[in-house]
Amino acid sequence: MIKRILSLILTCILLFTACVPAFAVAAPQDENSSASFFEDAGNKISEFFEKLFSPLIKLWRRIVAYFEVKSEHVQCTKNRNAVHMLKSVTDTICDSFIITTDDGKVIVIDGGHRTETDYFIEYLKAATGDKKPHIDAWFLSHAHDDHCEVFLEVVENRGSELTFDRVYANFPEASFYDGSDEWAVMVITEYNRLMPSFRDKAAQLSEGDVFNIGSAKFTVFYTFNPEWKNCNEGSTIMRMDLGGVSVMFTGDAGVNAGNYVVEKYAGTGVLDCDICKMAHHGQDGVDKNFYEAVSPEICLWSTPSWVWDNRNGNLKTLEVRAWMEELGVRMNYIAKDGSSMRYLYNPRIVTTTDVFEEGYNAETAIERLARLGFEGIDMGFDYWVFDGSPFFKDDYLDWAGALKAKADEAGIAYTHAHAPGEADSGDVIGRSIEAAAVLGAKYLVVHPVWKDENGDIIDNKSKFISVNAEAIKKWLPLAEKCGVILLSENILWGASKDPRIIAQLVKEVGSDYFGWCFDTGHAHCSGYKMSVLEKCAVVPLSLHIQDNDGSGDGHLIPGDGTVNWDEFISVLKKIGYCGDCVMEAHHQSLVAPDNERDAILTRLLEEAKKLRDRMP
Repeated sequence: MIKRILSLILTCILLFTACVPAFAVAAPQDENSSASFFEDAGNKISEFFEKLFSPLIKLWRRIVAYFEVKSEHVQCTKNRNAVHMLKSVTDTICDSFIITTDDGKVIVIDGGHRTETDYFIEYLKAATGDKKPHIDAWFLSHAHDDHCEVFLEVVENRGSELTFDRVYANFPEASFYDGSDEWAVMVITEYNRLMPSFRDKAAQLSEGDVFNIGSAKFTVFYTFNPEWKNCNEGSTIMRMDLGGVSVMFTGDAGVNAGNYVVEKYAGTGVLDCDICKMAHHGQDGVDKNFYEAVSPEICLWSTPSWVWDNRNGNLKTLEVRAWMEELGVRMNYIAKDGSSMRYLYNPRIVTTTDVFEEGYNAETAIERLARLGFEGIDMGFDYWVFDGSPFFKDDYLDWAGALKAKADEAGIAYTHAHAPGEADSGDVIGRSIEAAAVLGAKYLVVHPVWKDENGDIIDNKSKFISVNAEAIKKWLPLAEKCGVILLSENILWGASKDPRIIAQLVKEVGSDYFGWCFDTGHAHCSGYKMSVLEKCAVVPLSLHIQDNDGSGDGHLIPGDGTVNWDEFISVLKKIGYCGDCVMEAHHQSLVAPDNERDAILTRLLEEAKKLRDRMP
């Protein structure tokens, strides 16, 4: 049915484009008054067809944009810290960024040309998961059409499709650019014309402003300056801090604006950011010294193919690209390659406490792991199951509280924990949830139930999901009360081997307090490639990173087995994983003499850093 409708619309458009030129051609001019008659008739017919088919053309464009976004499998990042850079649908210059935050805010920076509006709206719907998205803050960097026209089109014609709370800008009077920049005059004139419809939502940005939009903090370093009668030099330069990641937004800022900011903030360190949006589409913007001050690891290039390649021969893109190579930029996202999304998080390197033997002094473990440079601890409650263990005493929560205080003193955090047994193991699961909460661990891995009531391995997918959904749901009220997210993981027996089934279990339970942890070693020795993650119903919230030779569960340091780590990193980028780098490669340290452990753990940390630095 959809194909038939699309075919009908396309046919009508083709008929329109074929007929209108014939009607619009003026008759030869002579003394015969009929020429004027036919010319007027042709114009009227042309106007008639334009009015008749205009709604169809608009509908066609929206349908095309819908299916284009659909085909791109845009990830919904609602309630997650992420920045989306949208491509230009016509391979032209434009800036368009959508930011989502972990507390539900949606922020837009610029938006692009009017011709990008349909794509922008459909992308926004996909990124937020809302049929009628709401934008909490919309920033317009400067008064150029390739940055502002989507906003103007939304205000005038598309307000029924989305809403916004506030728009931030700093534009001079339109007359300021008379005779120097007709595009800026047009944008400011249109902005002012439409102002009555959003006057109560308009806010002027000023240099030095510092404010929050939900969990996103914005620091404004520069806005329009009347000293420079150049609209690009009137671009807002600001920093956003979100999810432990800093992003510098530059609009089309030029050398003057860039130098002003560098000189004013020299030596303060506030310009040093993890990510930088390249000024003026990566060419003829701020100078090299600005990028040196920012020192980004990742660059966002709102750059079409012809600018990236300097196809016209008169652009500075190749020179700027060389600067970024010199600065050692780790990753470039380029609009010519399509729209892209980057989660904003700093993955911590975490190790399980199972690198030490059962009952190893927990305070000593904290000091040792912190001294070696690990950033997080995964508490293995499974190594505290023995007679006399503090985990089984009445004051076990006091024990957990003392460990939390010790970790805080050492400058390391308990981020994860691992429960003993399976999800139906009774009191040890409840104790693990409560103790994890006291430790400050956000996630608790609970092994799935893999045997039935008769002790037989559960191979049937439906039964496995049913049994485990029932077991997990019993613990969800306590998990929610404690603020701990339970994670199942792919293990080694029956249906539990298949990561896709674990992901399906998570989808079946459907709770914010239940997710899953992908174990690389378990998948590998169960015969699954790392690419299996692409076929899972949901993205894992955590990882257990370990290696083996494929014949058994080795729990080795990455690189000591045969797991394909290049494939692993590649698939993490594709699925948008945004959790910590949790190492469960404990075997070599566990069996080593204590005086050799530091060397082993140092090597584990080094390999973890290599993986972490390649993560998305």
